[in-house]
Amino acid sequence: MILLTIDTDWAPDEATQVVLEKVKKLGVKTTVFFSTPSPVEPWPLLETGCHPDLSRRQVPPMPHGPLAMARPEHDAAVAEAEGRILADYRKTFPEAEAIRTHRFYWHSDLSRLMAGHGFVHDSSMIMPFHPGLRGFKNGRLKRWPVWSSDHLHLARKLPLDRLAMPNWDAPGLKIFCFHVAYLYLNASSLGDFNMITQRLAGESAPVSQAPGVWDLFESLGEKIYRESGGHWLRDIPGDYLVDATVKECV
Repeated sequence: MILLTIDTDWAPDEATQVVLEKVKKLGVKTTVFFSTPSPVEPWPLLETGCHPDLSRRQVPPMPHGPLAMARPEHDAAVAEAEGRILADYRKTFPEAEAIRTHRFYWHSDLSRLMAGHGFVHDSSMIMPFHPGLRGFKNGRLKRWPVWSSDHLHLARKLPLDRLAMPNWDAPGLKIFCFHVAYLYLNASSLGDFNMITQRLAGESAPVSQAPGVWDLFESLGEKIYRESGGHWLRDIPGDYLVDATVKECV
């Protein structure tokens, strides 16, 4: 099963709008994890998710130096700070059931915290190109690992003009994580990311003629359109979950 997901990060509205309008025309189900409100009206094939940066939560300084992080008071302060961020996202995106943290940030208390704020599906982990990949339940939260990302494709210099990846033909869950900036630039290398400011300012930044990230996304979209029309995280059948449930922290 192949799923397309996009992280908007904090890309400028202009870039986000261009990308989402192109995605909408592909006609396949897509999950978009928003960091900020969308400049594009929702469409029927969109699943809205949240994409917070919980690593930037502000925790008041505590005595005891580095050992403060081993104290219950510190854990409570972290939970309160992250809870405020999640509550803000819940207000902004009340329909969202899915969540992915920026840079796949995670710790053992997050499953309980996320479920407590109404999230059902999390995709804050990556297991690159693993065959037979499945999700699992972490307390009340269903966790779905990412199979590949555009950043990983560029870092490993994998083909962008065809669907050729390690274990591509093996069974299992294949969640792809794309980013607005890379899609907007149709980046063909990691260095292209630095050009987004120039492009948005209308400056004559060089445009690569090589196949890029959007070409890969479009190829995946065309394959999905032919085979299934796509899936959201909420569509993943229960048999893609491992049998064991990881108990949440108490």
